[in-house]
Amino acid sequence: MIKKAIGKSSDLRWITITTLLLAIGVILRIISPNLGGISLNWNIVMYATAILLCRPSPRQGLGIGIVSGIIATMTSKAALPYANLISDPVAAFICALLVRWCVFDIKLGRLQIEPLVIIFITTFISGGIFVTLTKVVLSLPMPLYLYAMLPAVLLVAALGSAAGQLLYFPAARIFNNDGINKKAFFLQNIDLTISKGEFFVLTGVNGSGKTSLLLSLAGAKPSYLGGFKNSDIHIDDIDIVKARPEILNNQTGLVMADYEAQLVTETVDDEIAFSLENKGMLPQQIIEKQHDVLKKVGLENMGGRKVTSLSGGQKQRLVIAAVLAMDTPILALDEPVAAVDPEGAKEIYDLLYRLNKEDGKTIIVAEHDLKYVLDIASHMAVIDKGQLKFSGEKQVCLEYMYTNKIYPEVIPLRWKIRREMGQEVC
Repeated sequence: MIKKAIGKSSDLRWITITTLLLAIGVILRIISPNLGGISLNWNIVMYATAILLCRPSPRQGLGIGIVSGIIATMTSKAALPYANLISDPVAAFICALLVRWCVFDIKLGRLQIEPLVIIFITTFISGGIFVTLTKVVLSLPMPLYLYAMLPAVLLVAALGSAAGQLLYFPAARIFNNDGINKKAFFLQNIDLTISKGEFFVLTGVNGSGKTSLLLSLAGAKPSYLGGFKNSDIHIDDIDIVKARPEILNNQTGLVMADYEAQLVTETVDDEIAFSLENKGMLPQQIIEKQHDVLKKVGLENMGGRKVTSLSGGQKQRLVIAAVLAMDTPILALDEPVAAVDPEGAKEIYDLLYRLNKEDGKTIIVAEHDLKYVLDIASHMAVIDKGQLKFSGEKQVCLEYMYTNKIYPEVIPLRWKIRREMGQEVC
């Protein structure tokens, strides 16, 4: 289980950007001139722009549409304002789906036209639903609907898409910095099965998708991850792709690469107690659990120590202890020894090996420095550009990496020497 909420800043980001742009949309809609009974629907332009910038989930998109529909109902001068409560949520939901799936990630030369297409479709869907409901409820003549109302929707959609295209790029520079035209990162073609009790290692270059995969295994999918494509992932009989985040979070304890970010209290004992108190565990049970997990990681009799007084290796073991206290059957670690000296690194992996063999924990480690795991891992996988290149028994995977020159620089030197000498690799 993850001790700290991950992605809270990202959640606040999409809410903040959407709120700001919707407020601007309301103001622009009020002050925009009305030409021949037709004016830009700035509400739709702005919430579609917010969805393009933040790429929220379809459910979040639906929420954005509901808020926009309420605002439109309160400010609309149309004959049937309540139709906005249906048209905007449906359109925003579809908009979020299209953006999430990168359906219209199209370039004309160097020009990205996704905003143009997405805002046109969103506006037309919303306007189309709105005028259709108006026609049905008010029993308006069919010629008026076909030759006046629908063409007006097309015109508004065209004007809105043009305005949105012009506004998107400065908005992206303001809100996304270098994130203009940034696609959601997808993990794809990952056919992976990790059995109960395995010591499994993920390797691959920086940016290959290891961290995204680990976070997804723990039910903490990052905001930049679009999801899985053509993937089938099972760990301890858990379907990772289909399982709800709360189920994954209760099954997998995660130790992040920046392990110090998971330390939130002043003392060692308080760090263990933090999550247990949130679960409602009784004080005496918490004390017993503190003693148990601290002993397992070699920090017994250090409960009163301040966290700031610990060494890097001790902090790493404290985070592992705090995660162990949650009693999850799976333990996932992202480069657990990247910031630890060689002696401390060996101690960490000795600890993980004991947890695997003595406690039956399924250990999943994302690692570059394979010399520490060469003698203890049972299976490995190599990931490149968000795709699984190979997964299988450790020696077979290393042979595949060596032969196909896929990240061969991380293969331990002693493995290479034994292979070149024709000896049985260790």
